[in-house]
Amino acid sequence: KNVDKKKVLLLGGTGTLSMGVLKEALNKGWDITVLNRGIHKKHIPDSVHRIIGDFKKVETWKEALHSCNFDVVVDFLSRNPADISRVFPILKNNCKQYIFISSACVYRRNEEDFPIKEDSPKPNINWDYNVEKYNSEKELVKLSQNAPCYYTIIRPYITYDDERIPFGIAPSYKYHRTIIERLKNGKPMFVWNEGNNITTLTYVSDFAKGVVGLFSNNAAINEDFHITSDYQYTWNDFWSIFLAKLNLKSTIYHVDAKDITKYMPSEKQLLMGDRGLDASFDNKKIKKAVPSLTFEFNLEKGIDNLIKYYNELDSWNYDYRYDAIIDKMLAKQSLRCFYIKYEKAYRSSWLIYHIYRYLPYKMANKLCRVIKINQ
Repeated sequence: KNVDKKKVLLLGGTGTLSMGVLKEALNKGWDITVLNRGIHKKHIPDSVHRIIGDFKKVETWKEALHSCNFDVVVDFLSRNPADISRVFPILKNNCKQYIFISSACVYRRNEEDFPIKEDSPKPNINWDYNVEKYNSEKELVKLSQNAPCYYTIIRPYITYDDERIPFGIAPSYKYHRTIIERLKNGKPMFVWNEGNNITTLTYVSDFAKGVVGLFSNNAAINEDFHITSDYQYTWNDFWSIFLAKLNLKSTIYHVDAKDITKYMPSEKQLLMGDRGLDASFDNKKIKKAVPSLTFEFNLEKGIDNLIKYYNELDSWNYDYRYDAIIDKMLAKQSLRCFYIKYEKAYRSSWLIYHIYRYLPYKMANKLCRVIKINQ
């Protein structure tokens, strides 16, 4: 039955974006193979073919793909030009279309740039990630010039699904319940730049429809697209909607961006080079290429799904590092912030919280590595 099906290889397949694309591709009848390390596999349907290998070590998967041919390869994993130059020369002979998932963060974000179009100025030099992704795009374009396949570049912006809360500075992935428990327990949260930055938040199934719509699409030959929602919000809007959906009242404190980066130094480039900037996009190009694409999920509808998911979830994971750092930061606003043992929290949560609450950030990181303790 698979003989006549078009074939797609997903490099990845278990992340937020790649799992969304996998589900949409299955719905559209594609024959799917995923290449990853095989660690997170419980959500991958039995009908999906799996190749186990380390993306960064081509010798672990090159032979397995030697005789495979795909209509489309979707690269969710390349982050820098070295990744592209290592992987593309191998896979260019195995596919007709090579899709690179870049990032809409690559666009410059000056006031005169909005709304952003695909030909808007690049790169945004205020975050190393932006520059690496943009240079990866350029490397792909260069290597594709004499390749037997064509390229397509896709740029998502902030995406979310049922377990990823689309707040600009969130806990570690898989630990987003931390935000909900903070709010349920009466703890405050924060926002920067008075909460007035405009952002664009895209539910992953909407993004996936755009991606799959570009599979084997002549309009995608050697072209680039951003796939971002039509729905735009300020961060104040986000908190208003999120709290209303939780039926909670909480205080959202405005904290100077420079103060946030003082307490969260690892988030400095993310905040100053992206989340603290406006993000407004023109979607005409992707809609012309994929006329059936509509952005079904506004934030209200997406948050409904997210809250339903967490209400039904059996596992309870919290990022007490994140929780402690926020408390430390907001304590400078004369707020009383202290440790709360959230429902079903691990016994180590008290120790993690107090290490990050009362020690300098770098010292806390070092101590947790020494005593081999994490979430």
